[in-house]
Amino acid sequence: MSGQKKVKVLIVGLPLFAQQLKKDLEAFDRVNKYYCLDTYYNRKDRIKAFFRLPFVDVVYSINGSLSKSKVFDIAFLLKKRVMMTWVGTDVTKAKKESNKNQQYLEYSEHYCEVEWIQQELKELKINAKIQNFFNFKSTIEAPIVTKPTLTILTYISKNREEYYGWNELCFVAEQHPDVSFTVVGTDGVGKYPSNVHCLGWQKDMNQHFNNAQCTMRFVEHDGLSGFVLESLLRGKQVIYSEPLIHCIHVNSKEAINQQVGQLKQRIQNGETIFNQEGRDYVLANFNTQTVLTNLVTNFTK
Repeated sequence: MSGQKKVKVLIVGLPLFAQQLKKDLEAFDRVNKYYCLDTYYNRKDRIKAFFRLPFVDVVYSINGSLSKSKVFDIAFLLKKRVMMTWVGTDVTKAKKESNKNQQYLEYSEHYCEVEWIQQELKELKINAKIQNFFNFKSTIEAPIVTKPTLTILTYISKNREEYYGWNELCFVAEQHPDVSFTVVGTDGVGKYPSNVHCLGWQKDMNQHFNNAQCTMRFVEHDGLSGFVLESLLRGKQVIYSEPLIHCIHVNSKEAINQQVGQLKQRIQNGETIFNQEGRDYVLANFNTQTVLTNLVTNFTK
C-alpha cells in the first residue's frame, strides 16, 4: 500500500456489517483511518456524523439509497466521495420509490457484490461495479461432518420469518421428519414440526456450522449473503434461492423438498457430501487479503 495517499473513511449503513468491516480494515490497514457510525438507529451517532464529516475523505455506505439522507446531503455539500454498496433489500426499496434523488444517482459511486444485483440496478439506470466487503480468514477450519442422518442449518430473521422462508422450511421439515433442521435468528412462529429446532439469536456460530452438513437460505429477495459465503467456506452444501456458483439453486418449496431428498440419499449411500469446490471458491475470491486490498485501493484512488 506504499505510495497511496492517506485517507479517512467514514463507514455507515447496516450497523452489523459496518462495524465488522471497520474492525477488519483497522486490523488489515494501519495507514488509513476508519470510523464507523450507526446513523440508522443511534441518535448520538447521527449527531457525531455531522461533526465527523468535514474531516473525512470518503463516506462508504453498506446500503444504497435514493431517498433523502442528511449524511449524504452534507457529504455532497462538502464535496466528499460517496460510495454506496447495494446489498439487496435496498434495491427493492429503491425500485418502489417515486421520488428518486437524482444527485445520489449521478454523483455517488455505486457498487454491489454480485451479478444479479448488478442487473437489477441497471433498471434504475445505475451502473454498479462489483466490489465485495465480506472477507474470510483462510485459517477458518472446515471439519467434515460424518453424521448418519442429514442436519440442515438455516438463518431466519426474527419478526421477518415469512420473508426468510419460514413457511417453506416447515413444509420441507414435515416431508422429511428424519432430517434435523437447526434454525438461528428466530425463536419460531406458532406450532411447527418437532424436527425444527429454533435457537434464537446466536453470537457464536462455530458449533452450529460444525454440526451441519448442509445450510439453507430461501428468501424472497437477496443480495450476496454472508451466511451463504461462510457456509461454502466451511464446506457445506448450500440450498439457496439465488443462483450462486457451487450452491444448489431452488425456487420453490417443492424444489427444496426434492434437493433435501437427494442429499439424504447421498448420505445413506455413504457419501460425506463435503463441498470442497465451494470452500475453494470462497478461499480464492473472498479471502481477507484480496477483498480488503481491493477496498483500500478503491478508497485511496
